[in-house]
Amino acid sequence: ICLQYAYTGLVATCAFRAGVMPQSIENKSDYSATGGRFRIGVDIGGTFTDIVLVGDDGDTLLWKEATTPSRPERAIEDGLSNAAAALGADLRTLLGEVSLFVHGSTIAINEIIQRRGPRLGLVCTEGFRDVLYFRDGFKWDRYNPRLERPRDFVERYLRLGVRERTGPDGSVQTPLDEASVRDVARTFRHHQVKSIAVALLWSHINPSHERRVREILREELGPVPIMLSSEILPEIGEWVRTSATVMSAYVYPASNSYLRRLEGWLADHGLGCTPLIMQVNGGCATIDQTLKIAVNTIGSGPAACPGAAIHVGKRLASRDMIAIDMGGTSFDVSLIKQGEVLRSRSLMVAHQPIGVPGCEIHSIGAGGGSIAWIDSGGALRVGPQSAGAEPGPAAYDAGGAEPTVTDANIVLGYLSPEAFLGGRRRLRADLAEQAIRERIAGPLGIGVAEAAAGVIRIVNENMVNAIGVVSVQRGIDPRPYLLVAGGGAGALHAGRLATELGIRRVLVPAEAGVISAYGMTVTDLRYDYSGTLHALSSDPSIERVAAQLGELEARARRDLEASGFSGDAVLLQRFVDARYRGQVHELMAPVPAGALDDRAFRTIAETFHALHHERYGWSAEDYPVEYLHWRVTGTGLIERPAELDFAAVSPRPADEVMRGTRLAHFEEAGGLVEVPALWSEEVPAGAEVSGPALIDGATTTVVVCPGQRLLADGKGSFLIETRAA
Repeated sequence: ICLQYAYTGLVATCAFRAGVMPQSIENKSDYSATGGRFRIGVDIGGTFTDIVLVGDDGDTLLWKEATTPSRPERAIEDGLSNAAAALGADLRTLLGEVSLFVHGSTIAINEIIQRRGPRLGLVCTEGFRDVLYFRDGFKWDRYNPRLERPRDFVERYLRLGVRERTGPDGSVQTPLDEASVRDVARTFRHHQVKSIAVALLWSHINPSHERRVREILREELGPVPIMLSSEILPEIGEWVRTSATVMSAYVYPASNSYLRRLEGWLADHGLGCTPLIMQVNGGCATIDQTLKIAVNTIGSGPAACPGAAIHVGKRLASRDMIAIDMGGTSFDVSLIKQGEVLRSRSLMVAHQPIGVPGCEIHSIGAGGGSIAWIDSGGALRVGPQSAGAEPGPAAYDAGGAEPTVTDANIVLGYLSPEAFLGGRRRLRADLAEQAIRERIAGPLGIGVAEAAAGVIRIVNENMVNAIGVVSVQRGIDPRPYLLVAGGGAGALHAGRLATELGIRRVLVPAEAGVISAYGMTVTDLRYDYSGTLHALSSDPSIERVAAQLGELEARARRDLEASGFSGDAVLLQRFVDARYRGQVHELMAPVPAGALDDRAFRTIAETFHALHHERYGWSAEDYPVEYLHWRVTGTGLIERPAELDFAAVSPRPADEVMRGTRLAHFEEAGGLVEVPALWSEEVPAGAEVSGPALIDGATTTVVVCPGQRLLADGKGSFLIETRAA
């Protein structure tokens, strides 16, 4: 059963999967009887901060707290305190029982998007201060003559060169002129530079000049953050390496300040483990390791969703999935193939490359808070602007007057004003209807229901196109894939998205409303290392490559052991950036485990040919393959609770758990019709529901469209089979 807890004036929700410690909630003295060690995942979203507690036995607490944009950690502090109270324990007792704490921070991405980072300085090789300006010589929209160039993160007058030169073989051609470095320091001091990036030519081969520059700057400027490109991204490519270093320097001050405050608060309140931070690569790391390459914190929240999808996909024995996360401000989509998240080195934020490998997640401004508006041509549009957490949708009755996707879902009857957040926060249907009428229906001369339906059609089309970016546009047919619906608004739209795409099955996990936070509780520790060593398939330089990989593996083992992982809990994987000789872009190909020999290099080349054919539709097996960067991923494996298999569920009618009915608008059924409405935590294992129907839950609502069939697992998860099945 699901237990709901209401606290006066508390904007939060608490939902338990079956069998979660009911006695400990009723009596504080029974708390120790839970015998539990907890793992906690925390994800800050644009509207809500999601908190998930998972016990050793797999029982799960889901909690939502209103995000506090002015001081993000306050929502975490309040949420953890309220979650502890719901468990019948004080906060210190709860945190003392935590064995894993993982946090997805939005601080870095907000600094970049809102351009509120510190005044930045860049030290480069004399004559090369415009590397950031020239980029790679291309625009991201190459055929748009009116495309505006994005603002620089470092003003040109603060991009300063020093006299030095290192050759591509690492030899020093011009020694570092230390006086020029001190001149740069004086300029930075005069302009009150708060963070510094250092990116010298070929420093990834020989970092000695960069290290000496840092020493001099610290002598002159004191404790100013200084990021070196040879430590952030020791790889070939001036623009990308410089950009990654600049982005790290830009987000470091705010990220460091925020994470240290949070770390201190958790320690003061008795956290029983070292807090970890979610990274863009889909793994987590300690705060110290994360801040060494601060660019890893960009997009750290959404990066947890694919890991959650991989885990919950085991309930259907699925390895090919499309994971969506629709929250209050954005819609994030990622593709998982054969149980692996697609990763890329070409990820960009604000049209700037971040350089480090990251989960390929495509995001658009399509969430519950996305604002519907009419453009100058009289066409209805949705997003990317969002009402966010403050003031939020019109129905929140917090001052918002713009109509949003949430307001449209209320007008159409999909989202119950009484059931929102488990009934803790009552929505104003009249305000939602008023916003739609005044801003959309009136100007277009149509009815309110028709206008709301139009809003939903448009936002759905936007999301279908976003799913197409990670699938169809890469030559991947999405129809055989399992669609995993996540985010507070994901299950409201997933059924229609699947129908539009021809996808046969949709999984709405019990953790859907807080899927990224849940993903953090089942993610592994992950450290990435790379080094540059040029080689060809025709001349592989086996001994040099083996030495390079051996050094990277040794670093990975040391860092993982320092983080508490050893033996079978350590997994090392090797990769190489490969391309056909003369190509500009690379693909990351796996390097087989074990000793490197001629056979291993033949395997690398064969794998690259196959990857190239899969990605681009052709390969050239007789052409030499060029290897650039050798990589090692060190993973600290974390134990995960077992998952219930849907195959063990025996279907049966759901009539006995019918909660009632509600009027909802389904165009397929002729408009406004009375449909069954159920409470998700009361639906027993095996219950079958035929659409149209609505499943209300504490953290999400499931819309079952006409012609679709829903099967419950009794733990709060649902499988929807579409007409395509």
